[in-house]
Amino acid sequence: MSLSGRDMMFIGGIPAVISFNASSRMFRGVFVGLNAEVDFLARSPMELQPQGEAALSIFLETCRQQNRSPLLARQVGQEGYLLEDIYAELEEPARQKGIDLYQLIRVQTQEFQKTEKRKKHSAVFLNF
Repeated sequence: MSLSGRDMMFIGGIPAVISFNASSRMFRGVFVGLNAEVDFLARSPMELQPQGEAALSIFLETCRQQNRSPLLARQVGQEGYLLEDIYAELEEPARQKGIDLYQLIRVQTQEFQKTEKRKKHSAVFLNF
């Protein structure tokens, strides 16, 4: 698997932008659409998914403990969440790759929410 530096993967239905830092030889993922910067590091593309799952789990648990939404709201005066806009922008690139984005999100969200024996789906990457 080769990453271009403009790749996005989905973990638990949440998109993460993936980049590669040549000097540190590390991959970095940053979730988008959340109300805080949630990132994760990995030495190889194969390590991205488990590292991302761990970071997202910790973040979501922190939000539950603080009784706050994990999602970033749209700008003042607009209802809804930024993540909805991001999904709309990603729908066409996903379709071009033969991926039903909303089905992927539903399945990943359901599986991520299961705490016991979570099924491991292969990572889904979209290139821009």
